[in-house]
Amino acid sequence: MSNFDSTVRRIARCGERMPEHPKQLVTLSRLAYHIQKRTQDQLNAVMKEHGLTSVSYTALMVLYGSDDETQRASDLGDACSEKPANLTRICNDLEKQGLIKRRFSLEDRRSVEISLTTAGRKRVEQVSPDYWAILHQTYDGLKEKELALQETMLRQELANLEAKSPE
Repeated sequence: MSNFDSTVRRIARCGERMPEHPKQLVTLSRLAYHIQKRTQDQLNAVMKEHGLTSVSYTALMVLYGSDDETQRASDLGDACSEKPANLTRICNDLEKQGLIKRRFSLEDRRSVEISLTTAGRKRVEQVSPDYWAILHQTYDGLKEKELALQETMLRQELANLEAKSPE
Protein backbone atom coordinates (compact mmCIF):
# COMPACT_ATOMS: atom_id res chain seq x y z
CA MET A 1 0.00 0.00 0.00
CA SER A 2 1.35 3.40 -1.01
CA ASN A 3 1.51 6.35 1.38
CA PHE A 4 -0.64 8.11 -1.20
CA ASP A 5 -3.54 5.64 -0.84
CA SER A 6 -4.95 7.46 2.18
CA THR A 7 -4.92 10.71 0.20
CA VAL A 8 -6.84 9.00 -2.61
CA ARG A 9 -9.44 7.79 -0.11
CA ARG A 10 -9.88 11.28 1.33
CA ILE A 11 -10.24 12.78 -2.14
CA ALA A 12 -12.88 10.16 -2.98
CA ARG A 13 -14.82 10.99 0.22
CA CYS A 14 -14.74 14.68 -0.66
CA GLY A 15 -16.12 13.76 -4.08
CA GLU A 16 -18.97 11.86 -2.45
CA ARG A 17 -19.85 14.86 -0.30
CA MET A 18 -19.40 17.43 -3.08
CA PRO A 19 -20.36 16.03 -6.50
CA GLU A 20 -18.70 18.99 -8.29
CA HIS A 21 -15.37 18.20 -6.59
CA PRO A 22 -12.77 17.80 -9.39
CA LYS A 23 -11.33 14.53 -8.04
CA GLN A 24 -8.90 13.88 -10.87
CA LEU A 25 -7.48 17.41 -10.84
CA VAL A 26 -7.12 17.33 -7.05
CA THR A 27 -5.43 13.93 -7.30
CA LEU A 28 -2.98 15.22 -9.92
CA SER A 29 -2.24 18.29 -7.82
CA ARG A 30 -1.63 16.23 -4.68
CA LEU A 31 0.54 13.75 -6.59
CA ALA A 32 2.67 16.64 -7.89
CA TYR A 33 2.99 17.98 -4.36
CA HIS A 34 3.95 14.59 -2.89
CA ILE A 35 6.53 13.97 -5.62
CA GLN A 36 8.05 17.44 -5.18
CA LYS A 37 8.10 17.12 -1.39
CA ARG A 38 9.76 13.69 -1.40
CA THR A 39 12.27 14.79 -4.03
CA GLN A 40 13.16 17.92 -2.02
CA ASP A 41 13.52 15.87 1.17
CA GLN A 42 15.90 13.44 -0.55
CA LEU A 43 17.83 16.27 -2.20
CA ASN A 44 18.18 18.13 1.09
CA ALA A 45 19.49 14.99 2.80
CA VAL A 46 22.13 14.52 0.09
CA MET A 47 23.01 18.22 -0.14
CA LYS A 48 23.44 18.42 3.64
CA GLU A 49 26.40 16.04 3.29
CA HIS A 50 27.99 18.75 1.09
CA GLY A 51 27.13 21.70 3.34
CA LEU A 52 24.25 22.81 1.08
CA THR A 53 20.48 22.72 0.82
CA SER A 54 18.54 22.00 -2.35
CA VAL A 55 17.85 25.75 -2.67
CA SER A 56 21.51 26.74 -2.21
CA TYR A 57 22.48 24.09 -4.77
CA THR A 58 19.88 25.55 -7.15
CA ALA A 59 21.37 29.01 -6.64
CA LEU A 60 24.84 27.67 -7.46
CA MET A 61 23.47 25.90 -10.56
CA VAL A 62 21.75 29.08 -11.76
CA LEU A 63 25.07 30.89 -11.47
CA TYR A 64 26.93 27.99 -13.10
CA GLY A 65 24.58 28.15 -16.09
CA SER A 66 24.62 31.95 -16.42
CA ASP A 67 26.70 34.16 -18.66
CA ASP A 68 29.97 34.86 -16.84
CA GLU A 69 28.59 32.75 -13.96
CA THR A 70 27.03 35.97 -12.62
CA GLN A 71 23.47 37.14 -11.89
CA ARG A 72 21.90 40.21 -10.34
CA ALA A 73 20.52 39.27 -6.93
CA SER A 74 16.94 39.97 -8.04
CA ASP A 75 17.33 37.75 -11.11
CA LEU A 76 18.89 34.98 -9.02
CA GLY A 77 15.96 35.17 -6.62
CA ASP A 78 13.49 34.92 -9.50
CA ALA A 79 15.36 31.98 -11.05
CA CYS A 80 15.35 30.16 -7.70
CA SER A 81 11.75 31.19 -6.89
CA GLU A 82 12.96 32.62 -3.58
CA LYS A 83 11.95 35.79 -1.75
CA PRO A 84 14.69 38.40 -1.22
CA ALA A 85 15.05 37.73 2.52
CA ASN A 86 15.57 33.99 2.00
CA LEU A 87 17.94 34.59 -0.91
CA THR A 88 20.00 36.91 1.30
CA ARG A 89 20.25 34.18 3.96
CA ILE A 90 21.24 31.60 1.33
CA CYS A 91 23.83 33.93 -0.20
CA ASN A 92 25.26 34.76 3.24
CA ASP A 93 25.86 31.05 3.80
CA LEU A 94 27.29 30.47 0.31
CA GLU A 95 29.56 33.50 0.64
CA LYS A 96 30.75 32.33 4.07
CA GLN A 97 31.70 29.00 2.45
CA GLY A 98 33.60 30.88 -0.28
CA LEU A 99 31.30 29.55 -3.04
CA ILE A 100 30.03 32.94 -4.26
CA LYS A 101 31.08 36.57 -4.11
CA ARG A 102 28.85 39.64 -4.09
CA ARG A 103 29.60 43.11 -5.39
CA PHE A 104 27.68 46.21 -6.32
CA SER A 105 26.99 46.53 -10.03
CA LEU A 106 29.18 48.99 -11.90
CA GLU A 107 26.15 50.11 -13.96
CA ASP A 108 23.74 50.49 -11.02
CA ARG A 109 25.16 50.79 -7.51
CA ARG A 110 21.73 49.82 -6.07
CA SER A 111 22.01 46.42 -7.76
CA VAL A 112 24.06 43.57 -6.32
CA GLU A 113 25.77 41.09 -8.62
CA ILE A 114 26.45 37.56 -7.39
CA SER A 115 29.19 35.47 -8.99
CA LEU A 116 30.31 31.90 -8.65
CA THR A 117 33.84 31.46 -7.32
CA THR A 118 36.28 28.77 -8.41
CA ALA A 119 35.41 26.87 -5.22
CA GLY A 120 31.71 27.24 -6.05
CA ARG A 121 32.27 25.85 -9.54
CA LYS A 122 34.15 22.88 -8.10
CA ARG A 123 31.41 22.25 -5.52
CA VAL A 124 28.72 22.24 -8.24
CA GLU A 125 30.70 19.76 -10.32
CA GLN A 126 31.37 17.57 -7.25
CA VAL A 127 27.76 17.55 -5.98
CA SER A 128 25.82 17.33 -9.26
CA PRO A 129 26.15 13.53 -9.73
CA ASP A 130 24.45 13.02 -6.33
CA TYR A 131 21.64 15.34 -7.43
CA TRP A 132 21.28 13.56 -10.75
CA ALA A 133 21.06 10.16 -9.01
CA ILE A 134 17.90 11.30 -7.23
CA LEU A 135 16.43 12.56 -10.50
CA HIS A 136 17.23 9.24 -12.19
CA GLN A 137 15.51 7.42 -9.31
CA THR A 138 12.46 9.68 -9.59
CA TYR A 139 12.03 9.12 -13.33
CA ASP A 140 13.18 5.48 -13.45
CA GLY A 141 11.14 3.37 -15.85
CA LEU A 142 9.83 6.28 -17.94
CA LYS A 143 10.68 6.19 -21.64
CA GLU A 144 12.03 9.21 -23.55
CA LYS A 145 8.63 9.79 -25.21
CA GLU A 146 6.91 9.71 -21.81
CA LEU A 147 9.41 12.17 -20.37
CA ALA A 148 8.92 14.49 -23.36
CA LEU A 149 5.14 14.29 -22.97
CA GLN A 150 5.37 14.97 -19.26
CA GLU A 151 7.58 18.00 -19.92
CA THR A 152 5.07 19.31 -22.48
CA MET A 153 2.19 18.89 -20.05
CA LEU A 154 4.03 20.52 -17.15
CA ARG A 155 5.02 23.46 -19.37
CA GLN A 156 1.34 23.89 -20.27
CA GLU A 157 0.35 23.82 -16.60
CA LEU A 158 3.00 26.43 -15.81
CA ALA A 159 1.86 28.61 -18.72
CA ASN A 160 -1.74 28.36 -17.46
CA LEU A 161 -0.69 29.53 -14.00
CA GLU A 162 1.57 32.29 -15.32
CA ALA A 163 -1.23 33.62 -17.54
CA LYS A 164 -3.51 33.99 -14.51
CA SER A 165 -0.92 34.99 -11.93
CA PRO A 166 -1.09 38.44 -10.31
CA GLU A 167 2.10 40.42 -10.76
